[in-house]
Amino acid sequence: MELRQAFGKVDDLVIFYVMAENQINAKTLRFIDEGQLRERVYFISDPESRVISDLGLRKADPEPIEEGVAHPATYLIDRRGTIRFADVRSDYHIWIDPQTIAAALARID
Repeated sequence: MELRQAFGKVDDLVIFYVMAENQINAKTLRFIDEGQLRERVYFISDPESRVISDLGLRKADPEPIEEGVAHPATYLIDRRGTIRFADVRSDYHIWIDPQTIAAALARID
């Protein structure tokens, strides 16, 4: 939510949120809709967590509820498809600071 608020006025910024299939349920969809997140964020289902695994983001020893769920990760990808910034975290409670992303965005031409 902080990131969406911090970058809400950046016209050409597109945010994709990749979720494991088992993360998508009525509670998740209600959270997305109540927060009006569909307006600026594209939510993508990752069947069998293939993309999550390919990116090396799958938790090694997950609890059953975490199976296939990715570590929190932020990637900035330029118009050519080049990854220009990556941040991967193991703690779900600590999010990347929007100022860090703003500085990385400023370096992308």
